[in-house]
Amino acid sequence: MNPFVALAWMAFGILALAAAPSAPSKVPRDAFALRPLDWIPVIPQVRVIPVAFPETKPMGYVHALASTGDRLWISAHPFGDTNLPPNAGRLWSYLPGKDLLEPATGILQGHAVAGLRAQSKHLWLMIDGGLARLDAKNFAVDPFGQPQGMTSANPTAVADTRRGFFALGDSGALFRLSPDERGFLRIDTAPAATGDRDPSGWRFLAGSGDWLLAATDRRLAVRQVEATRWNPQPPALKPRSPELDPAGILAVCPDAEGGFWIGTDAGLAFLQADTGKVEFRERTGGVGVPGGLGIPIAAGMQPTAAAIQSARARVAEGVRDRMRLRARLARAARETGVAVDPVTPTSRIPGGIRALAMDRGFLWMAAADPWVPMRSRILLFHPGSRKWIGGFSFGFPVTALAVDDRYLWVGADTQFARATPLYAVEKSTLLSIPAPRWVPDALETEEIRTRVASLTASEKAVFAFFSGDAAGVLRWTEGGSVTDEQAFLRAMAHDALALNQPDQMALHLRRLILQHPDSVFSELATALLERLPTSTETRPPESTPSPIPRPPVEPSIPTVPAAPPSAPALSPTPTNLPTNSQRQPTSASKASKGSAASRILQRRDLNRDGRLNLVEWRLWQGPKAELKAWDRNGDGELDPSEFQAYLDANPAP
Repeated sequence: MNPFVALAWMAFGILALAAAPSAPSKVPRDAFALRPLDWIPVIPQVRVIPVAFPETKPMGYVHALASTGDRLWISAHPFGDTNLPPNAGRLWSYLPGKDLLEPATGILQGHAVAGLRAQSKHLWLMIDGGLARLDAKNFAVDPFGQPQGMTSANPTAVADTRRGFFALGDSGALFRLSPDERGFLRIDTAPAATGDRDPSGWRFLAGSGDWLLAATDRRLAVRQVEATRWNPQPPALKPRSPELDPAGILAVCPDAEGGFWIGTDAGLAFLQADTGKVEFRERTGGVGVPGGLGIPIAAGMQPTAAAIQSARARVAEGVRDRMRLRARLARAARETGVAVDPVTPTSRIPGGIRALAMDRGFLWMAAADPWVPMRSRILLFHPGSRKWIGGFSFGFPVTALAVDDRYLWVGADTQFARATPLYAVEKSTLLSIPAPRWVPDALETEEIRTRVASLTASEKAVFAFFSGDAAGVLRWTEGGSVTDEQAFLRAMAHDALALNQPDQMALHLRRLILQHPDSVFSELATALLERLPTSTETRPPESTPSPIPRPPVEPSIPTVPAAPPSAPALSPTPTNLPTNSQRQPTSASKASKGSAASRILQRRDLNRDGRLNLVEWRLWQGPKAELKAWDRNGDGELDPSEFQAYLDANPAP
C-alpha cells in the first residue's frame, strides 16, 4: 500500500473523536504555539507622528493616499457614515508645513472617493460617476464622465505610462486619455475576463514603461500599451505551499522599467512583463491552533461545560487540519521533489503585504504582523540588490502608503481603537542605514538553525515536527514530564510520514492517554488507536516506508439462535444428541471465543498489564460507565476471566 494511502486512512481515523474518560473541565490551551521569528533587522528609533482629524469629524480608516509634493491628499471613511460604500471615503487635504488638515470643499465635497493617483501637479480621483482631475495649485476640477467618453460609471484605477495615461473601468474595459486631455477613448475591443473561478472584479491598474498590468483579487493580466488585448496570467502567483494557494492580491506597484511589484496575502511577488518571469517571496505559514473559549466571559463568571466542550471540539478540529495540511505538503514534496513545510522560512517576509509605495529606487511596504493580526510591520526593501534595509512595528492594520521628500505617509484602519488613522514617518532613519548593513532576502541554513536554537523546548519540538525532523522531535520530547502536546508529537513522529513505526506510535499514544486523560490530544489519540494494528509484524527497513495495515475487525461472538416455539420440527432429533438450546460449545468454538476476547482485551488494555482498569473501561464504554457489576473479586479491575464473562453476557452484534 502506498504510504500516502495509509496516511489518508489514518487521517480518516482521526476525524472521529472517542469519548473522553470524564467530563472535560479544562479550557484548552493553544496548540502548536510557535513564536514567529524576526528575519528583517528591527529599527527601534523610527519617529512616527500621528496626524489628528478634527474631533467633530473623526475618521475610522483611510482608503487611499496620494502626495502632490507639498500637500497630501486623503480619502478617509468617517465613523458611522452609512451613506458611503465601504471602499470609498471623503476627500481631505493636509499641509505638513502648517499642520493643517481640512476636508475638501466645493464640487468634490459631496463625492465618494474610491481612489487617488498623483500625476505631477495633478490629482486624479476615482469618484462615484466617473473620474475627476484636480489641479493641486489652483484647485480647478475637470470632470470625466459620460460626455467626456468615460462610459464606466465606476472606474477602479488609473495608470501613467511612457505612452499615455489610462483608466480601467469596473467591467475591465480600458480607456486612454486623448492627446488634448479633454476626454477618454475606449481602446478595447473586448475587456479582460476574470474567469469562472474568480468572481471578483478588476481592482488594480498600474503602468510601468510601455506595459500595463491589471489585477483582480486573484488574477493578473498584462499588455503592451499599443496591444489590442490583455494577456491573462492565471498561474503567475503560485505559492509553493498549498496552504497559501491561491494568493490574494492586495496591492500593486510599478518599477517604471516594465516590472511590477505585487503584494499578496501570501507574500511579495515581482513580475517582469516582457518575459513573464515571476519572483515570489513567500511568507512562512502558521501551525498554531488558538485555544481558549473563543467567546468573551464576563468577570467573575465561570464557563459552562457546553462552552468548554465547544472549545475543545474547535481545537481538536484545528489539530486535524494541521495534520491534513502536513499530509498535503508531504504529497506535494513527493510529487515535485521539492521539500515544502509550513515552518521553515524561504524568505524574510514576515506576513502578507497589504500596501506598497515606490520611493526613488526603494520600495516601502506594509506587512501583516505575524504576532498580532491587528498590527503591521513597515518594511524598506531595495529592489536593485534584493536586500532588506530594516523595518519597525506599527500598531494598526495598514490600508495605504504614500511618499514625499521627507515622509512616508501611512493610512490605517483604526475604527476598532477610535484613534487617528493617519501617520507620518520620518524616512531618513531607515534611508540613512548604510548598504553593508542590509541583508539579502535568501536565508542560509546556519542562520535558520541559530535562530531556532533560541526557541523553547516545546517550540523546538513543534518546529522539528512540522519541518519533517522526526529525530529532533524525539530529542526535544525526552523525559517523563512531557506535556500532552509533546507526547502527541512524539507519537506522531512514528507515523507513516516520519519513522513509520506503528508499534512505537501505539505505545506513545497509550502513554499519552494514561498520563493526560482529560486532554484534547488524548481524545485524538484514542481515535487513532482504534485504527492501529494490535501488533506489528516484521517491517521493511525505515528507508522504505511501509503502509499501515488495516486493523483487524473485532469479531462478534457467534450464537446459534433457537428455533421459535411454533416452528415445526423438520426432522426427528435423535435422543442421544442435544438440541440447539442444549448443545455445549465445542473446543473449537471455545478457542475461537477465547481468541476473540483476548484480541479485544489487548486492544482495550492501554497499559499492557493484562487487565482493564476504570480509566481504560470508560475510554471504551463511555465517561460514566462502571465496572463493579463485572468485578467479581472486588479489586477494581477486570481480569481476563471477568472480561470473558462480560463478553459472554454482552455479545457483539
